[in-house]
Amino acid sequence: MGSVKEKTFKKLRRKKIWPSILFFVLFVIVCVVAITVFLQMFALYIMGTKVVHHFEEAQRVGKVIDALIDGGDTLHEAAYEMHKSILEDKEIYITDRDGNVVYHVGDSIPDFDRVLEFNIGTKFVAVADSGGCLAQTDRIGMIFCMPMEDVFRKVFVPGEKGENIGQWLGKTIVSQDYWLRTILEDREHAVYVKCNMQFKREDIVYVCIFGLIAFVLLLIPVILLLINTIVSIVTQRKMTRLFYLDPVTGGRNWLCFQNYAERILTKLMNNKKAFAVVNLHFERYQNYCACYGMKAGEGLLEAMDGFLNARIRKNEIFARHEGADFGLLLMCEGASEEERQKNCCKRMHSLLAELAGLKPEQKIHFHAGVHMIAPYISEENKWYQVRKGVNIDQLFAYANAARLQSNCAQGHRISFFDHEMLGKQMWERWVEDTMETALRNEEFKVYLQPKYSPVNNKLVGAEALVRWVSPEEGVIVPRRFIPIFESTGFITRLDDYMISHVAKLLAEWTIQGKKTVPVSINVSRAHFSQEGVAERICQLVDAYGPQHELIELEVTEGAFFDDKDILVETVKQLRSYGFGVSMDDFGAGYSSLNSLKDIPLDVLKLDGDFFRGDDDGRGQIIIKEAIRLARSLDMRVVAEGIEKKEQVEFLAGQGCDMIQGFYFSEPMPVTEFEEKVEKDA
Repeated sequence: MGSVKEKTFKKLRRKKIWPSILFFVLFVIVCVVAITVFLQMFALYIMGTKVVHHFEEAQRVGKVIDALIDGGDTLHEAAYEMHKSILEDKEIYITDRDGNVVYHVGDSIPDFDRVLEFNIGTKFVAVADSGGCLAQTDRIGMIFCMPMEDVFRKVFVPGEKGENIGQWLGKTIVSQDYWLRTILEDREHAVYVKCNMQFKREDIVYVCIFGLIAFVLLLIPVILLLINTIVSIVTQRKMTRLFYLDPVTGGRNWLCFQNYAERILTKLMNNKKAFAVVNLHFERYQNYCACYGMKAGEGLLEAMDGFLNARIRKNEIFARHEGADFGLLLMCEGASEEERQKNCCKRMHSLLAELAGLKPEQKIHFHAGVHMIAPYISEENKWYQVRKGVNIDQLFAYANAARLQSNCAQGHRISFFDHEMLGKQMWERWVEDTMETALRNEEFKVYLQPKYSPVNNKLVGAEALVRWVSPEEGVIVPRRFIPIFESTGFITRLDDYMISHVAKLLAEWTIQGKKTVPVSINVSRAHFSQEGVAERICQLVDAYGPQHELIELEVTEGAFFDDKDILVETVKQLRSYGFGVSMDDFGAGYSSLNSLKDIPLDVLKLDGDFFRGDDDGRGQIIIKEAIRLARSLDMRVVAEGIEKKEQVEFLAGQGCDMIQGFYFSEPMPVTEFEEKVEKDA
């Protein structure tokens, strides 16, 4: 479920909101530019219609002069005749190719320092009047010779009393003189005709109206787009808050911790800082909920969330992981690793003490595992680098491993992860990854440790022990992999493997006519807790056909504290099939004499701890009574872990049936055991 939620959140995060914001900004810019261009084009259109009208008049002047010249008049005569008969109110200025004045009528002259060329379907050349304000480079300069605010002020001046709307709109607000050029047919002379451009109030009003309409039309999609962008931002933030919400505490959840912790650790400014990933565990939380109710338990977790939120500093974060576990990312100050760990430990002790004070009337306990993250520096110790490839779950797993170890350390509440723990975890991972392949490749080898009679020192039996002969690790002793197999449940597969191989070995000895002794096989408590195990063992043995009396099945003392009814039934069935059954490691745990009373066993195997350490006489008394008890119950006795001659003599005197230990022999491969059987049995 967490994986699906994380994938969904990552998909949501990939839908960035900035493209919507960028699109909105670009759209607004485009709208502003469009309105500006539209208004400019509309203004130019109005100006263009007036300029075209004036240019047509200027062209007529040129054509009249050309016609008079064609009729035989000189340029001066033609210009004079035209002005006198046709354009008495027009001012004319004629120049030759070199710009020299040929003819001039009027009070003003063109200002050739301010010439404007532009194209409105037709190319125009306009020259400012000597008393005018035509700008040389500004096309709109032909329209207004005053600031825009002055123009609008003139436009929106209220009408005079008695003035109707038509009269108000028809008033001229801007009047400007300029000269338009036309070229005569001889291409040697240019005629400049003075024109007067007038802008009425209606021209500006029309521009404003059209501009307002365009603005309103563009404003509607802008508003809709703005609303959509705001809704998208709000929705994404709400979704993010929902994805980051812990349903129990109401605070941050683990997904939030993963994302923000990674951001903190990979920030460039944090590469010189040391951090600690902490697994904070509320001990016996389920027991607390059972006593006070689930609501009280969740209320306490919520209070813990609020407490931690008040204690977290900048560049730190925390969140509930699952159950009653919280993850914390804390900064650790100090110049050295030892100092940083000391300061972190001090801070954690303070946090745990305050957390315990949340319910002063109740005893609540917390354990913490800490994984230190050192500043990230180059291999040459010359510069700091940005942390890359940060795996928050893995770092938290290290802290969790440290916390689990703290549970084993009595009186300690805080434990720091070290390389030894990492090595242990890597070994467990390697075992779990390779055990299936090892079983298929038969890397598990049967070793046999002889059992001797203390009376005549004859070899009378053996115990089958397993050794993992790995092509990578060599010979691996059981204590390095059996606990892992037990925790994963793979131990039952190994039990079947050992039973089959021992049965095959005994069958081969019988067929080959070799000396044969009974062999005991350890069967895990996980196997004995299952129904139908007796039938399964019988099937495995019968697949090879050795005598059942040659196989003894050892069950550890701890199995007697599981389902006793199933165990009793299984032992009875095994004995009915002819197998011997023994209690292994008797005395290693909390022995139950009731188990000996209820379960019909054949052999009692004394744990080797009875024979280690200094013998003060008390141990011998217990051994004597255990052997006497076994005799009374018609059970044989095996003592394991025997390493001294004095121990052999003592056990022989007490009537012990068999001895197993380094005094006689250590576990050995099958071929060596076969040679020893031929010699000592």
